[in-house]
Amino acid sequence: MQLLALLLPMLPGVVAAQWLQLYRPWFWAEFLVLVALTRGRPWLFALGLALLWSADFLFIFAQINLSSSYADVLDLLSYIPHTNVTWIMAGIAGLFVLLLWGGLCVQVHQRASPGHGMLLWAIALLGLALLWPTRNGFEHSEGKIYGVRTTKLAGSWVLDSQFLRDTFSFYEEGYADDLGKFVKLGADRSAVKKVLGNDVPPDKLLVIVVESWGLAHDKAENQFWQDLWNSPAWAHEGGRLEFMGATLQGEFRELCGLFPHTLRIDVVPQANDCLPRQLQSQGWQTQAFHGASSKMYRRDQWYPEIGFEHSYFMQQLMLGSSMCANIPGVCDYSIAPRVVDSLRRNGKQFTYWMTLNSHTPYRESDLSNPKVKDQVCPFLKLDGARCAHAALLYDFMHVLKAQLEHAPIPGLQVVLVGDHSPKFFDAQSREQFDETAVPYVSIRVPRQLATEPSAD
Repeated sequence: MQLLALLLPMLPGVVAAQWLQLYRPWFWAEFLVLVALTRGRPWLFALGLALLWSADFLFIFAQINLSSSYADVLDLLSYIPHTNVTWIMAGIAGLFVLLLWGGLCVQVHQRASPGHGMLLWAIALLGLALLWPTRNGFEHSEGKIYGVRTTKLAGSWVLDSQFLRDTFSFYEEGYADDLGKFVKLGADRSAVKKVLGNDVPPDKLLVIVVESWGLAHDKAENQFWQDLWNSPAWAHEGGRLEFMGATLQGEFRELCGLFPHTLRIDVVPQANDCLPRQLQSQGWQTQAFHGASSKMYRRDQWYPEIGFEHSYFMQQLMLGSSMCANIPGVCDYSIAPRVVDSLRRNGKQFTYWMTLNSHTPYRESDLSNPKVKDQVCPFLKLDGARCAHAALLYDFMHVLKAQLEHAPIPGLQVVLVGDHSPKFFDAQSREQFDETAVPYVSIRVPRQLATEPSAD
């Protein structure tokens, strides 16, 4: 009974970590402190257990979002009202199950009468942990940030949390000349910089950061996306970009050449160095598109700060558009025509688009047509979540390409680049992609469009 009282509270965190293939020891040493302090105090034990499970949630969720700050993870919870309804319902169901499981843990804890017997079990567990061959769950040599490699039997939440922060800091510092809230990146860390260099951009510039467009290990799959952009209407080339981070870091990478060390953006000290601000000062019209709520990642605050004169979010785009289910917002295939139309206006135009629907968990119901996947998945031999992910990417790219080919915009420069590798829930799918790189495509429409010869 004493052993059961020690192991039952650990089970939810262990199961969650194993299912998501993330790092977590099988036993937290801090739980022994909780047991010792709450003998004969079931309500105090219940409160301590709730805190322990909250710590487990932060520890696991931080690895999914590659965040070195638990404050950032907590801040993400404020976006729950803007997320998938299915996720919200699953969260409520999960909390209900945890409540029932917690009640069982409290009852077993009371009946076990924690004392010398439990102390002996605790000593045995920790002794076994010391004898067990242990290594850190993160393999730097493989470039892995998360994923079960060799998991420790027991550990300290306090010490492992510090280890987690130190581990994540290695990729942050890897792109940094100095440390700070925003780190300046080299020119080779941005697809926009790689494509444009120091040249004056054309009069029409479109930059698209594509949600979860990653670089696959399968060369044929990568070539599929490059070949998709073949067209006699323009010249195009593609490449890869070394990068690790989340969506927000991917946006700042392309717009400002910066790497933020936080997901909470209140102010951008280097805003004047950002591309939209620079172009705006030169007389360009600047606009940004994103199908989700403007409150996500506080884009309604920092988009104007870095130089976007107009920003179009779900609130402005939903009228006459198709709404998608994964993350509440406007479907990317509905936004594509509006994005292209913004570039047809007179004068110098810079349009930025952060796509949405290829965000995990990749819902086929968000496709413009269920048959879209038949144009992708059989060719790439994909199924399940991998098929849905590829189909969502193809859906918006196909619609965008058709818009650009229908009436080419002379001199238009387009840069499409992934924000980060796709975040599949299963490790096998995640490992099909390079976690340290993303693809990009550059399209250049000639200033003088070819015209068909007239008939004599």
